[in-house]
Parts: sequence; C-alpha cells; structure tokens
Amino acid sequence: MSLRQTLALKEIKISYLEWNQGKEPLLLLHGLADHALVWSSLGDNLATDYQIIAPDLRGHGDSSKPLTSYSSEAMIADLEALMDHLGWQDAHILGHSWGGKLAAIWATKSPQRFRSLILVDPFFINRLPSWFKLTFPLLYRVLPFLKGMGPFPSYQAAEQIVKKLKQYRGWSPLQQQVFQASIEPI
Repeated sequence: MSLRQTLALKEIKISYLEWNQGKEPLLLLHGLADHALVWSSLGDNLATDYQIIAPDLRGHGDSSKPLTSYSSEAMIADLEALMDHLGWQDAHILGHSWGGKLAAIWATKSPQRFRSLILVDPFFINRLPSWFKLTFPLLYRVLPFLKGMGPFPSYQAAEQIVKKLKQYRGWSPLQQQVFQASIEPI
C-alpha cells in the first residue's frame, strides 16, 4: 500500500506516492496527462523488493501546476531534488511514454543517477511536423477517441463520452480511481 507524500521545493510542490518496504530504489515516471496512481498495482507488486517512488510530475496530479517552466531541465531538476530529499544517489528509473522521453534525456545529462533505465513506449518526437497542425482537425472528426480528451463540463460528461468509445470495455476499480483522479474542475 502506498503513502502520499509532498516535497516542498522553492517554487513548487511535488506530490508522490511511496512504497517504502524494499531496499532497491525505483523511480516510476508517468506519461503526459497522467499521474502517479497509474503505478498503483505495479508498486503494490514490487514493494517487497524495492523502495518505490512515483511522483506526480509538475503540472500533473496533486503536484503544483505553475504557468511556466515545463522544460525537461525543470522537470529533471524536480526529480533530482526529490532523489536528494530521499537520500538517493542513484536509482532504477522506469519511464512510460512522455516520462520515458524525460528519463532518456535525463540519462544523457546525469548517467550517474541511473542504476538502470527502463523505457516503456517512450515518446521521442522532438517537434511535431507542420502537416500535423493541418491534419489534426480532420483527425478529430474521424478518430472518435480524440473527443475523449476534453475539456468537459463535468465528471459525468467525461464519463459518458468515455463509455461511448469503441475501446471502452469496462473499468477495474484501479482504472476507475485513476480516471476520477485525472478529472479536475475548470
């Protein structure tokens, strides 16, 4: 079972989940528009062997959402401050999607922080091609899952849209919890 913690940095607060049973440090980085809760079942399953930290990256989950400073350098500085706070010199680092891209950039800048690097479906596009700006409105009309990206007037409205998607097959309790935690009032 995880424990929600918060680290107050100079300009922002970083919220994170901690499974503090094992000895090997493992840092789990979520993808864009996600949060630490997505790692709940993995954390529960690996907790006997690893001390696991899953932060809500800045702008996500319960962490601060500043108006600026979303560069990879700022995110890496947050993660290094978190590791320093925990007393970790290095760790096994697992990054998913956008978190994988961030981890790969970080590994090139500070390889001494990595015991190992695990990338799951990393996102490596540096810049979206110019044609994407032209085709996205068309894609939005023909790919219904894009409509599930919001914004929505309420949680109920978001849930109704998601349940109509072809990919929807019902949710486990964890998936329901992660979805509910992702919805923020506007």
